[in-house]
Amino acid sequence: MKYSKIIAALAAVLIAAGCGDFKSDLNSEFVVNGDQKTARALGPVSDPFRQALTNGYKTLGDKEYYLTDMSSADLYYRKAADSAAGRNIPLEDAKDWTSLRERDRSEVVAMRPALASWIEATRQRDPQAAAAQQVKYDCWIEELSEQAYGDAAACKPSVGPLAQAAPTPTTVATACEQNPNGTDQYGKLCQEGVVYFGFDRYDLLNRGKSDINKQTANQQAAALDLIVRQAVAVRAVRLDVYGRADASGPDNYNYGLSDCRARSVVDGLKARGLPAGIDVRIIPLGETSQIERTADNVRDAANRVVMVAYQTDRNAPLAAQPLPAPRVDLFGCGTAHHPYPPRMQTTAATR
Repeated sequence: MKYSKIIAALAAVLIAAGCGDFKSDLNSEFVVNGDQKTARALGPVSDPFRQALTNGYKTLGDKEYYLTDMSSADLYYRKAADSAAGRNIPLEDAKDWTSLRERDRSEVVAMRPALASWIEATRQRDPQAAAAQQVKYDCWIEELSEQAYGDAAACKPSVGPLAQAAPTPTTVATACEQNPNGTDQYGKLCQEGVVYFGFDRYDLLNRGKSDINKQTANQQAAALDLIVRQAVAVRAVRLDVYGRADASGPDNYNYGLSDCRARSVVDGLKARGLPAGIDVRIIPLGETSQIERTADNVRDAANRVVMVAYQTDRNAPLAAQPLPAPRVDLFGCGTAHHPYPPRMQTTAATR
């Protein structure tokens, strides 16, 4: 979305120039066609489903606004106002998103009718769940249109095309309590295992000798153990392991760094008994598809992370698209400069 990228670039330039008041001025003064003020001034809505939709779209609007994606923020603020006013809010239609890649377009088109039917059948019985899936679908298609595949995966609706009547929330809680390594009825994991890395590091933490500011060595080990248990519990046949790096350093350095991080996690999972029959796909994302969006050359521990997607279909599309390998690889995972397997980290790394 060109407009939002211009605003983001302008923000980065002004911040870099020392204009410390720009962000507060942007957030307090800049209004997206008046829709932000309208959405934030909305009062209670009597219908629970519409109230949940209104809240969900307002939250998405605020998120995109603070990320300076103004066109997306405007879309969600208008949807919040329309929902509160009782207007019909259909799921986003792929034909309105011309920047969708063909494979992505086919996937959202295939899901739309079944999901729409499920929402209509569920909105009275479980308005919160129905509204959540509608908001997730619209978020999913918007992120796909920007090829932000990590964010799209987080938004993707979890109700399958043959979804049956949803259990009550009490049933969900009981299911997760009985199998905390599994998923609820929407396919959402009861727990989430993620693995963080130190600045410019790709080795797993050494218990008792090294920690980082996002995760202790013991927490990292517990996250790896959890991923193995979940892979077994959900009967995964393939794991998509995607690594990220923060925005400090050049792109063609961060590609190899994210690749090495994903490799380290795979080896850690295998050392913990990951079944040999589970395929593994390593997906280096470099500094793209950030968890916390930052300007270039910004260090952020949240983006030095490896995540895992569990696939029950060996031929399912990848959870995220890997970056093309750079022509000049400045990192060189597995070279003399950055050997693989990595040398163990033996001192505290808190950056």
